Amino acid sequence: MTKRPPTDDSCRTPRTIGRLAREAGVSVEAVRFYERRGLLRQPKTPVNGWRVYDDSAVWVIRYIKMGRQLGFTLAEVKRLMANVNGGRRFCVSVQRAYQDKIQLIGRKIDQLRAARRELKKALSACVLRSTTGDCPIAQRCSPQFILPVERLSARR
Repeated sequence: MTKRPPTDDSCRTPRTIGRLAREAGVSVEAVRFYERRGLLRQPKTPVNGWRVYDDSAVWVIRYIKMGRQLGFTLAEVKRLMANVNGGRRFCVSVQRAYQDKIQLIGRKIDQLRAARRELKKALSACVLRSTTGDCPIAQRCSPQFILPVERLSARR
């Protein structure tokens, strides 16, 4: 006979780890991972062996997912969740974290634009000099490492 999880007073299926995972849209392994990382409180194991999660567990996982979609690391999400019951303090910490993330993304965009400009310059130089057989990309890396294009194609 298979052991079945207990049912609560409302005759609903209890929220075991599998049901929690389905409701929150993650895998069971993700739930366990969040528990190991200290992001999700693991319910105590009752005598019958079935852990039952409450509604807050679904909220926590959805909050983690939202934070990850917005670019926050798990460590950042965990820090934010430390203030979750702090009312105004929680709101202020979330707003500050969002502002910091916006500034970080802005810096990353600037770096990507600079990298794009450099790639365009390198490509232009490559196209202009490709007729001579010299590889300007190799020249940019090391002046001593100049390989004619013919030698590069012969290696293949």
